[in-house]
Amino acid sequence: MSAYRVPIVSGIAISLILIYISIIPVMIYQYRKYNGVLIKKNLVVFSFILYMITAWFMTILPLPSMDEVANMKDLVPNLTPFKFVRDFLEQSGFEFGNPKTWLSSLKSPSFYTVAFNLLLTLPFGVYLRKYFKFSFFKTLLFGLLLSLFYEITQYTGIYGIYPKAYRLADVDDLIVNTVGTVLGYLITPILGIFLPSVEKGVVNTKSEYASILRRGLALVVDFAIVNIFIDVFKLIFHIFGINVEIFHNAITIGLYLLYFIIMPLIYDGETFGMKLLKIKIISIKNGKLAFKQILIRTFILVGVLVILGILNTGLSKLEQSIATIILGLSIDGIVVLFYLYLFIMFLRKKRILFYDNISGTRVVVLSKTEN
Repeated sequence: MSAYRVPIVSGIAISLILIYISIIPVMIYQYRKYNGVLIKKNLVVFSFILYMITAWFMTILPLPSMDEVANMKDLVPNLTPFKFVRDFLEQSGFEFGNPKTWLSSLKSPSFYTVAFNLLLTLPFGVYLRKYFKFSFFKTLLFGLLLSLFYEITQYTGIYGIYPKAYRLADVDDLIVNTVGTVLGYLITPILGIFLPSVEKGVVNTKSEYASILRRGLALVVDFAIVNIFIDVFKLIFHIFGINVEIFHNAITIGLYLLYFIIMPLIYDGETFGMKLLKIKIISIKNGKLAFKQILIRTFILVGVLVILGILNTGLSKLEQSIATIILGLSIDGIVVLFYLYLFIMFLRKKRILFYDNISGTRVVVLSKTEN
């Protein structure tokens, strides 16, 4: 069973990387289209990605070296259907009339290899019926095609990457994998009781105010944009032979402040990230933002997330003393408390933060007429 460890771990690792890369674009798309994140649907989709990649890796990993494959004997594909039945009867020690042999026969590779192939595609049948709403015959066809994909991949040495096949292509695997998909389809009504249903349509929210997650996504986009501008400025300074390090902190703070002050003024309370997430800042008095309100919001937000970080980095480069250590710990404490506050507010599903109240502003979701 240890042979399965590498493909399982590799499949999980690759899947998590893909999910990490795609999660923010997916959430932005869903906020724009559905006015909210479809949590259950995302869990189903990401679990399907995890399953498909891991299942495929189970059929090709671990990968041998080119020299190992070149020196291997040529593998002759098994084209005899149901050969696994004969192998089981000959190799497992199973005797139908002797119950004592039944349990021990299950430990034979001739049994658990077939059982693994059956279980490998069983989830595929469940996904196709439960979430893709496939009919029986459509599930059968796709199960056959998936199994055929596995066998062709093995037979061709991963489509010519290797000089020849390093795993045996087997018609029995094709049969058993297809049966596994069908079995998954048949047991879905039983498993469906425990499986989540996915959301459909627009997410209805009771509040006009934007959630912390939605605001956070907008902030991620905005920070990414500002960092691009910072890199452009650094490149320009480098081209003209100016020492970037001298002005790095000033450029960083200046661009963050300019972006978060000028953008809302020009675009009526929106930054680019907010436009993307369909949210905006308004005044609680008359809806029209005042310059003072934007200044207060920006200095609190940029002050905690950017300026304090720069100060702490600068302190770490100074000669250590009790004063610098205390100041550094104080800055760390403020930042940690800020993030802890956001996390608590997120868990409590609160939508109005302390700097909203201080600045007399709110972050609202744009109505359909404003989109």
